[in-house]
Order: sequence, then C-alpha cells, then structure tokens
Amino acid sequence: MDIKMLMEKLKNGDTLTREMRYEILESYKLIDVAWDSILNGLIIIDTDLRVKKFNHKILELFQMREDEIFKLDMSHVLKDIDVVDNIFINKRKFAYSDITLIIGLRKIDCFMDITPVAFNEKVIGAVLVIRESKQVRKEINKLVGFRANYTFDKIITKNKTMLELINTAKRISKTDCSVLIEGESGTGKELFAQSIHNESQRRNGPFIAINCAAIPKELVESEFFGYETGSFTGAIKGGMPGKFELANGGTLFLDEIGEIPMEIQPKLLRVLDEKKVMRIGGNYQRKLDVRIIAATNRNLLNEMSKDAFRQDLYFRLNVINLRLLPLKRRREDILVLGQYFLEQLNQENSEVNKYFTEKFVKKLQAYKWEGNVRELKNIVQRGYYMSMSDQIDDIEALAKEKEDHYHKSEGETLKDLERNSIEHALLLNKGNAVKAAEELRISKATIYRKIKAYDIHVHSV
Repeated sequence: MDIKMLMEKLKNGDTLTREMRYEILESYKLIDVAWDSILNGLIIIDTDLRVKKFNHKILELFQMREDEIFKLDMSHVLKDIDVVDNIFINKRKFAYSDITLIIGLRKIDCFMDITPVAFNEKVIGAVLVIRESKQVRKEINKLVGFRANYTFDKIITKNKTMLELINTAKRISKTDCSVLIEGESGTGKELFAQSIHNESQRRNGPFIAINCAAIPKELVESEFFGYETGSFTGAIKGGMPGKFELANGGTLFLDEIGEIPMEIQPKLLRVLDEKKVMRIGGNYQRKLDVRIIAATNRNLLNEMSKDAFRQDLYFRLNVINLRLLPLKRRREDILVLGQYFLEQLNQENSEVNKYFTEKFVKKLQAYKWEGNVRELKNIVQRGYYMSMSDQIDDIEALAKEKEDHYHKSEGETLKDLERNSIEHALLLNKGNAVKAAEELRISKATIYRKIKAYDIHVHSV
C-alpha cells in the first residue's frame, strides 16, 4: 500500500493497523532520504510563514544551524515577494530568477521557485526550491560555451621571443594578477588569454570574453555591471547580471580595452580595486572573485597622452605585459603555421591531400602579412578551396582576389567561398557532381554532402 492510499484512509477516518503505521514510518523515512539527496535547497513553510521543514542543502546555503533556520523570520527573508496574495490566496506557482534573499546580515543571490501546497483544496503552505545563482550560472556557462578552448600547446611558433612569452605566460598563469596583452590584430591575443585561463587554478570556472569595441556606448555600463528591475526603460524584469558577475570564479577577458568610453573607465577602475560590483539601479555591492585579462591593438601610452585612456586604469591592468610579435617579425613561423592550417584542411576533407608548391612557399615567406596569422590562415583556406588540383601555387591571385572582394563585399565568409566554388565547378560540368568533385579534388561523398548542406540546386546551376 502506497502513502497516498494510507493518507486516503486517514482522511476517511479509518483505523490504521500496526502494519499500516509501519508502512507510514517507512515511507516517511524514504521521503527524508530523497529530500536530503536533492542538490537544491528545499524549505516548507506554513501559511503563517513559519519554517516547518528543510533539507541539509539549506544549512549549507544559509550557513546556519538547524535551530537558527527554524527561527528565521521568513516575512523578512521574502520581503520582496507577496507570498500571501500570490501563493496562498491565488494558489499560483512563481519562479524568480536572480533574486536576492536577506538571511540575517547576509545576502544570497539565487534562483527560487515557490509552489503552493494544498490539502482538501485548502492551501496549507508552500515549498521553496532554492538554487544558488553562481552554481546555476556555472552550469549555464558550460552549456552556452563560456569556456576557454585553447591551451599553450596549441600556440604554433619557433620564434625565440614568442617562446619566451609563452613561458612567461605559463608562470603568471598560476597567479591572479592582471595581464595586458598587446599586439596587432590577428596575432593571437585571445589565444594567449584562453591559454592563461586553462593553465590557471580557475580553469574549471567560466571564461567570459567581451569585445569592448563591439558594445554600443550607451550599453557598456549595463553589459559590464548588470542592472536591477526597473533601472531603465527596457530593463528585463528581475534584472540582469553583468559580465563581471557571470565571470565570477573565473576569468574576464576584456578585448579591445582601448575602446572603453572615458566615462566608464573610473567605474571600471573602482570595480577592479574594490573587487565588488553594484548593478545599475542596485543598492548594494556584490563581491567578485574574477581574474582580469585585457588586450588591445592600440598604443595605450599614446592614448593616455591624448587623454583618451586613464593612466591609473592602465597601471591597474598592466601588472604583467605580454607584447605579441606581428607575423612579419617572426618569419620562421610563416611556413610552420601555413603547413599547420593546410594539414587541418586535409583532415577536414577526406580523400584529399593538397600541398604547397615551391613557388607558393616562397611567396608565403615574402608576403607582407598585414593581417598577421588570421590573414595567413585566410589565404591558405582560399588557396585550398580555389585550387582545382592538388597543388596550391598562386598567392598573388588569392591576395588580389581577397583585396578586390573586400571592397565589393565585406560579408562573404569561408562558407560563401566554398559554396561558390562548388557551384562554379558544377556549372562548368553541366551539373555533373562526380566530375565537379574530381575537378575540386574532393570525394563524391563530400560534394554530395556539401550540395545538401548548402541547398544547391544542381539542375539550376
């Protein structure tokens, strides 16, 4: 007999046998074990807002003893929620994201669900399910990709200076000091930032990257520091944590730091110094445990001389400086990196084994590489997909095409290039996919897969 049937007997006034009482005790024991095995905090309150039951997770979340929790003034804890009207009278279930509970002198940021409990169609209390915000965010970060993928062994170089920079970065990874990475666009600043994070004790925490140049000026403050409900028109109900809060326990990578508006810089400096953040419209500061890595392709010393960047913020960020070399100053890496990108492409495209001609290699090494490693990778990819044979040998045409195409359309991606190459080959071969695959030096399986993926209509090409 299950507990529901036993409760029905009680409700009907039936007399319970000794065996039935034993079953009830056994059922309650099983419920208690299940109750305490739940990873979220659970509290049951009655309609007078008195604590009736809780699980062991609550002791951990609230950092209190059992007797202290039974004495909690839940009207004060839930002062921002109309429990009586919403839960007890209207019998509605509510979910609160990112709410702050006041527990004595402590403030706990959490996610909370409140569900009314009814017996004989009468509400007799409510169940509170409480999850700590930082734990929820940690799980969300894993799901949405707020993590670092690169490690130092992924940095390809034979250059002595770059190897010394890697060794320096590895050493300072073990600390929590701020790091400023300087270098031209395409030199691998984020690759270094992710590697530092993965080498640090924060590797299991979030890695939050934010491009300061990509945020509209009027949104920088809310993106960085978050906001509370009703702090401005359009603010999401319940508020929103900023990037500093999301990075708590991990690393915040501030890319293009030189683009931060001057009016935001003193607020950023205050957060870095105090290790606390106050949301827009908030009335208390939240503690932070965040390691800051910043990057820039600007000369911040020049920016300071023009009063475009604060000197105190510069010195706060520039505890350790890593100045990455442009590709034109590490020419021994050009062919090494080129071959690395080529091998990746050969692995991605089965039954293909393209290679650089001697002419192409010489041109690679003599090229200016204003776009650094990013441009090198782009040229290798273009050469790979544009080549109708196994040989890749014409860098001038690729570079000129890249330059001409940049002026025509900055929006084309590698996928556009690949699709166009396949369509062109199909056109030349009157829609014959097998012959087109042979010209592109890819397998039949690959071209059919690409035709399907890009939704290419063979007969209309």
